[in-house]
Amino acid sequence: MQYVLILAAALHVLTTAFWAGTTFALARTGGAAAERLFGPQLAAALLAFASGGYLGHTLHAHAFGRPEQVLMAAIAASAAALLVQAALVGRVLRTLRDGARDQARARAQAALAHRVAAVLLGLAAIGMATARYLPPSGTAAADASERFADSRACGSASDNDTSGPVHPQAVCDPQPAFTRVQ
Repeated sequence: MQYVLILAAALHVLTTAFWAGTTFALARTGGAAAERLFGPQLAAALLAFASGGYLGHTLHAHAFGRPEQVLMAAIAASAAALLVQAALVGRVLRTLRDGARDQARARAQAALAHRVAAVLLGLAAIGMATARYLPPSGTAAADASERFADSRACGSASDNDTSGPVHPQAVCDPQPAFTRVQ
């Protein structure tokens, strides 16, 4: 099971890196080479959603705290980026393939769509990278906070090393020695 998670995480990271990276490059270059990258980008996006869905179901199925809420917002931003690229860039590329008269305008629309998608994918990356560092919310957070406070109570058995003498101030000092300001 652990190997499947590792493979899914690797696939998710690689496909999203390709999708976001090519989107950023296309946004910066005004959509140059969009014709060649459109298919691989959509394939990478679909693989990213499939592997991310597996990871979300496996790792976050029974929780909907702050981290999961941020992940959902990041997923929504990714889905919006995919829709922008599939709908707008796809339409522009069909127009170019059919021999549009105003190719400069069509390329400008594709570049704008890539810029919008790049912003959305940047927001998604920030959300997914930071979600794991957010504290949980609700009763689970209160329970965890209470358990932590109980375990750190002054003079509790967990703070004392009973194998040797302990200085009384070390047991009840709210700041560990390495952070104490003298």
